[in-house]
Amino acid sequence: MKAYNFDSLKFATEGLSGGACTVIQDDVNLPSFMVAVNKRTNAQLFEGGSQKTHSAFMVDDVEYKRFFVSKFLNCVINGRAYSWPLMDPKAVIDYDASMQACNAKGNGWHLMSIPERAVIDHLIYKSGFIPRGNTQYGHSHSNTYEAGEQTADENDGSGGRRTTRTAAGSGPATWFHDGTRDGIADWVGTVWKWCSGMRIVDGEIQIFVGNLAARQVSAAAESTFWKAILPTGALVNPGTAGTLKYTTAFKIATATGAKGATYTANFGNIAADTGITIPEILYELHIAPKTGVTHSGAFWINNDGERLPIVGGSYHNTSSAGASALNLHNPRSRVYANIGFFSAFMELESVI
Repeated sequence: MKAYNFDSLKFATEGLSGGACTVIQDDVNLPSFMVAVNKRTNAQLFEGGSQKTHSAFMVDDVEYKRFFVSKFLNCVINGRAYSWPLMDPKAVIDYDASMQACNAKGNGWHLMSIPERAVIDHLIYKSGFIPRGNTQYGHSHSNTYEAGEQTADENDGSGGRRTTRTAAGSGPATWFHDGTRDGIADWVGTVWKWCSGMRIVDGEIQIFVGNLAARQVSAAAESTFWKAILPTGALVNPGTAGTLKYTTAFKIATATGAKGATYTANFGNIAADTGITIPEILYELHIAPKTGVTHSGAFWINNDGERLPIVGGSYHNTSSAGASALNLHNPRSRVYANIGFFSAFMELESVI
């Protein structure tokens, strides 16, 4: 990257976006374009939510005023993740390598977490604007006149080539999370996005407490930071009797049922099993659907072994892509041309 004046870049970015977007340097003084998300309670984010501060703003029981999420799908330069416009989004990268590229940037940087993704999705549904994206080979599947700048292609099966990934932020305003160019680009489509702080193991739902991902805590398979969830919402050690699990019948239950991989066309089809009341934490993290919300995006699950979340859909998922699209089918080693990520940042020294 050519030499630049950070103060001038930051001033121009904040001025042109009315403060919606800023620039944050990593520990080698290279910039990323970031969008600030200010503290909310669950009651502000979804119907029936309590006055509890959303977990995305809680780290080690300390309440923070905001977090920052990448404005653009990340590229990787010298092993570090950057949110830069009009770049080919980094793909063919597994979960651990995505996390490493984010953590390498310094204190507070991390792979976007499930709690952070949840806040943004709740805000999307509260606003009433549902973002589109590159969901059909360079175009929106529902509005095919909407297109981005091609950065990658593949064989179309008939001797020709077709667009896959598009340059970060190159699509229209409807491809930004809030329908304006001040928002987060490509929230839906282009590539799936790895998320930290949540997984399933043999169907058991496991999460970090609050937004510990911002502390760069271990997300290894054997990490002691993983916690399972009881129907009461209490967090307990994985494998504890009676914890909540996803089943291949798209139920949230305390028994796994049959193992295997399956798909439902709408995330909203997930429901509580007989006798189960879904605790607030699952709604809070947007890993269970809230009644009354018209969810966009599908749900995939493989409840055999450890599976890590990718969200939002990619360039070929058409109507299965969307803000609520949650894919729990892949092991952490999965790499493909349609899986990338967003980094996020939290000012861990700046508390309220």
